[in-house]
Amino acid sequence: MYNILISIVILILFSGFALAQNPNFSYPYNYTRKAFVSRVIDGDTFVLSDSQHVRMLGIDTPELGITGKPSESFSDSAYYFTKSLIVGKFIKLTFACPSEAERRRDGKAFDVFGRLLAYTWLTDVNGKDSLFIQAELLKKGYARISYYNKDKKYYHFFYNLRRTAMQKKLGIWSVRGE
Repeated sequence: MYNILISIVILILFSGFALAQNPNFSYPYNYTRKAFVSRVIDGDTFVLSDSQHVRMLGIDTPELGITGKPSESFSDSAYYFTKSLIVGKFIKLTFACPSEAERRRDGKAFDVFGRLLAYTWLTDVNGKDSLFIQAELLKKGYARISYYNKDKKYYHFFYNLRRTAMQKKLGIWSVRGE
């Protein structure tokens, strides 16, 4: 019985990994997946324990300097804040592709770089949602609103968080010209 259970778990994990690597595969709208975060690349991108890269939907954080380009203001703050929230922890990803037609156009669960596109929640010890990561980044002023796909499920919430951060001149909103 134990061997059968282990075999089923391995099969489920392997099939999920194989599907996630298929560029034509797309998660259904509102599909959720639990995952473990192994590292953060920047404020809005991270890597899961299965090596899949994830790009958070709805936000854009300042870019870290790469290949000789200077870092944008608050890129380090966004990176370290995201890292402190999710590295070494379980999260819940929610995918937002509203329709088959939109997935064919530009709403796939993956972007052009092969990263999963998802809304991200930290989960508590009971597996319940405890923190909406995109909201926390906006609240601190470490992110802008980004229209990465056509789904705008949380944007009314995002606008309110951005407005508050702007009024308080937090993070990127403390710098003139943002």
